[in-house]
Amino acid sequence: MTDTRTSRSGTAVAWVLYVLQVLGSALLALFAITSVFMTDSCGSVSAADEPAVCNTSYFGTVLFGYWIALAVLLVLVPIVIVRSSRRGQAAWVRALGGLVLAGALTVLFVVLMVR
Repeated sequence: MTDTRTSRSGTAVAWVLYVLQVLGSALLALFAITSVFMTDSCGSVSAADEPAVCNTSYFGTVLFGYWIALAVLLVLVPIVIVRSSRRGQAAWVRALGGLVLAGALTVLFVVLMVR
């Protein structure tokens, strides 16, 4: 009986972590819109010294790619939670992995934007 309780509490923790990921991803996606301010200095320096974000196709690709990656995570994590719960595996670990991956995507987004 303890295994069932532990499994249920682990699944509950997984769903709480997923809700945190959803809220965090929504906030990050909104904040990503402000990355357009990185293009403010475009045209004020020589073309060779302009950052990569001054290229509108690069900027759009990175921004929309980031949003799509966050959306894919929001779809995949609940699927993984349900599958791991049904198999008796620790679902909270997978949910925590989704949070960590969202953080890593955000770091990658910032790195690509400041090039």
